[in-house]
Amino acid sequence: MEKKQQSLGIMFALVGSLLFSTKAIFVKLAYQYDIDSISLLLLRMIFALPFYIFMILRVMGSKWTQWRTIQGKHWLALLVAAALGYYLSGLLDFLGLQYIGASVERLILFIYPTFIAIISFFVFKERVTLLQAGALALSYVGLLFVFGHNLSSVSLDSDFWKGSLLILGCAVTFALFLVMSQWLIPKFGATSFTSISMAAACLFVIIHFLFSRKVSGLFDYHPRVYFYTLAMATIATVIPSYIVNFAIQRIGATQSAILASVGPVSTVSLAYLLLDERLLPVQMIGAILIILGVTVVSVEMKRKKQP
Repeated sequence: MEKKQQSLGIMFALVGSLLFSTKAIFVKLAYQYDIDSISLLLLRMIFALPFYIFMILRVMGSKWTQWRTIQGKHWLALLVAAALGYYLSGLLDFLGLQYIGASVERLILFIYPTFIAIISFFVFKERVTLLQAGALALSYVGLLFVFGHNLSSVSLDSDFWKGSLLILGCAVTFALFLVMSQWLIPKFGATSFTSISMAAACLFVIIHFLFSRKVSGLFDYHPRVYFYTLAMATIATVIPSYIVNFAIQRIGATQSAILASVGPVSTVSLAYLLLDERLLPVQMIGAILIILGVTVVSVEMKRKKQP
């Protein structure tokens, strides 16, 4: 039975990573029709929210007694996790994709496991092995290769550097979310945690939009924008959000991060086919270094946690 759960966890992690990797593609396709980032994020959340409300109502009957026993600090932590992982991280990602390509975005975002390792070192005092330190260094050398010729003109006036910094911020907030989710999922259960945190994040986005935009503007976009956001909400948000949390529940956040290495390859391939994006040869070298470094970091984190 344990082997079956392990196999299911691996399958969930792989499929979830592949589906999540389509998000940046849908965002870039929608940006072709002159929509701003908060409006695009709101449409994604509006299409996703009914699914999460349905799941909350579906499990409420069997989970209500358990929910009432959960301490207030854990509910507050869930809201903080939702704000970090699904609202702020999503907003930074969408803002960053206004300035850089989907391929580069995915490679920068993929270094989030290195931030998990750094957070674990400073917050939980987890020891960093020599191999892990070398892998961290390899990941960031790879990142320098991805930045490539842009290193000769580092400036906040540059669209590339604006986008890169925003995506780095997204990677940090997503790492914080994953650290918190590994602590919270056992308390709420994967389905409850995902449904409630995503519903909360949807409300955060709606509030942000109401303070910054006019609602009437949501109905003026090209029909393809609504098609892309619906696809983003289902294929790249709802389905993988449950799948990945089920994977974390079965095999842990670290092993899930290892299997997520298929994500950058998938995004780069889709960006090539659908967006006509091309990585420079030096950036391809950087991609290989990042994937190798992040995989080693993740393996080392998993090995250290084994009894």
